[in-house]
Amino acid sequence: MNRALAGIFAAVFIASGSAASAQGTLRIGMTASDIPLTTGQTDNGGEGMRFMGYTVYDALINWDLSSATKPSGLVPGLAASWGLDEGDPTKTKWIFKLREGVKFHDGSDFTADAVIWNLDKIIKKDSPQFDPRQSGQGLTRIPAVGVYRAVDKYTVEITTKVPMRRCPIRSPGS
Repeated sequence: MNRALAGIFAAVFIASGSAASAQGTLRIGMTASDIPLTTGQTDNGGEGMRFMGYTVYDALINWDLSSATKPSGLVPGLAASWGLDEGDPTKTKWIFKLREGVKFHDGSDFTADAVIWNLDKIIKKDSPQFDPRQSGQGLTRIPAVGVYRAVDKYTVEITTKVPMRRCPIRSPGS
C-alpha cells in the first residue's frame, strides 16, 4: 500500500512539473472527519492540531519552530510577555501582557475581554457562548487553569489550581 501511494505521489509530482508556484488553491489531504467544526476549535486530535491549529489560529504563546536541530521553546504570540506574579506567595498567579494593535478579521480589537470571552466559551458552563463540544476538545489542553480575569484592557491574570513551573496556557494543542 505504501509503495502504491508513493507511486501516485511521484506521478502527480512529475506530471505537475517540478517548479513551485504561489498561485491557486492549496489543498491538504489528511485523515480526518469530513465535517469540520466552525467554532474555532480544531478537531481530529493531534493531526487536526498539526495541520490546522498551529497554522491557522493565533495563540497567546507559540512554539519557537525556527530550528529543526534543537527543542522548541516558547515565544510571544498574542501575549507580548507572560510570567508568574512575583508578589504572589502561592506561585499560582500568571500575568499575560497582550500585544496592542491586534485586530480580529472583522476589525474589532483583540483585548483582555476577548481572551476572557474565549476562556468562558470552553470553561464556564453558564456563559452564553459556552460550547460543550469545543469544551470537550479544548478544556483538556488547559486543565490547570482555575480562575481568570481581565486586569485592564491588555492584561490578563490566570490563576492555576496548583503551582506550575511552566506556563498554564500555550497554544492550541499544548
